[in-house]
Amino acid sequence: MPVKPDARLLTAFLSSCCFQKNVELARSVAERLLELEPQEAGAYMLLSNFFCIVGDLKGVANVRRLMLSRGIRKQKALTWIEINREIHSFESGDKSHPLSGKTHKCLQNLVEKLKNIGYVPDTSIVMQNVDEHIKKEIVLGHSEKLAITFGIISKPVGTQIMIIKNLRVCSDCHEFTRLISKIGKRGIIARDSSRFHHFKDGVCSCRLLASLKK
Repeated sequence: MPVKPDARLLTAFLSSCCFQKNVELARSVAERLLELEPQEAGAYMLLSNFFCIVGDLKGVANVRRLMLSRGIRKQKALTWIEINREIHSFESGDKSHPLSGKTHKCLQNLVEKLKNIGYVPDTSIVMQNVDEHIKKEIVLGHSEKLAITFGIISKPVGTQIMIIKNLRVCSDCHEFTRLISKIGKRGIIARDSSRFHHFKDGVCSCRLLASLKK
């Protein structure tokens, strides 16, 4: 590279390798990233999730052992959204919010609509050894999906939604958000630990997944 890559650039590059399932390049980029930021849990989890997706269970185990040996602990995924100057926080599978029942019901309806245009929950990103229907529940309960759904029921139709997540957005939530922006006719801005994603009319500003689907 003409410019020496920093950790942020390498993280984005690693994410691209993961989306494209380029195993060898992902390993190489991950090694350089972990040399720069050996205490950054997000890089380990991104690599572990990637190995899980491509079916490399040995790779998953190696990453987990490395985390354990270095005292790295997985961060809890949190997503925030501001509604009427009040900050609302969501965790994966969260049912503690006062409007949790309404939010989960709306999310179920949204998922059914998205399935009609081709959405299939990507359970390959779930590393737990559980039944398929449990994996779907885990994926569909991700914090960013809950925050976006809460935004949909709380903001006027057509208005923009903005969420902030403390970790990288997963590939399934990226696809979910992209399709929501298409059927909902509203812009969605998602700020994760690496970049801004601006979704509008079924396209994301990073254009990563959109390009892979052509």
